[in-house]
Amino acid sequence: MCLLASRKEDYAQNDISHFSDEALQNVMENILNQMEEAVQQGESLTSEYVVQLSQQLDAYVLIAQTRKMGCIS
Repeated sequence: MCLLASRKEDYAQNDISHFSDEALQNVMENILNQMEEAVQQGESLTSEYVVQLSQQLDAYVLIAQTRKMGCIS
């Protein structure tokens, strides 16, 4: 059963729907690396930059999970 996405999530889904699974994984790993680097540089987990990265990662994770469930080709 597919979940309905909000407009923002729907936009993110359409924006990256052409990514291969490998490309999607690479983008998510890149965001994680940026988050780790920011924290090592002294950014707090609640800083605007880290929160923005976290939100980006959430959008990609949602797409990956939806693909895994078989809702997206």
